[in-house]
Amino acid sequence: MRIRTYTFVTLDGFVSTPDGRPVQLLLPGFPGRTAYGLPEFLSTCEGVVMGRTTFLPALDAPDWPWTQPVFVLTSSALPDKAPADVQTASTAAELVQAMEAAGVTGDVHLIGGPSTIQAFHDIGTVDEVGLVLVPMIQGRGVRLTPSDIEPMSLTLQSTRTFPDGVIETFYRPQANGE
Repeated sequence: MRIRTYTFVTLDGFVSTPDGRPVQLLLPGFPGRTAYGLPEFLSTCEGVVMGRTTFLPALDAPDWPWTQPVFVLTSSALPDKAPADVQTASTAAELVQAMEAAGVTGDVHLIGGPSTIQAFHDIGTVDEVGLVLVPMIQGRGVRLTPSDIEPMSLTLQSTRTFPDGVIETFYRPQANGE
């Protein structure tokens, strides 16, 4: 199993607006005109893991956004309207165990804010960091990383530039001593 992020981020480091809307929704024509590699990325994933704050708004979406098994990092019970097959755990390590027990062996899309993604970094399970750099300055919202994060080195794996200036990059976290 490989845990991978694919996160849209503004030039000033924000992944969502103050009210929690992902920054890609601010892009003209998203997702109709171009989805900046997101469909290709999602097609490689056989599971999705996220935090409660990312999960809850999806319950009100007109269509359930995921076809893959969904795992939520939360210590609270999910609302009754949550699909019955969504699995929860209160730690990232417990969610990794739940994914393994569910038979997830391929790529897993890690979605969420800084606390959720950091929880998986802290236990060394993030295998790839995918960032989609959006050419805008937002000024406020939810940042990509928590303010107290430990420094982390990354190795560039690939990059792709879109005609409107959006840049997709993939990095591999370096192990200690690399």
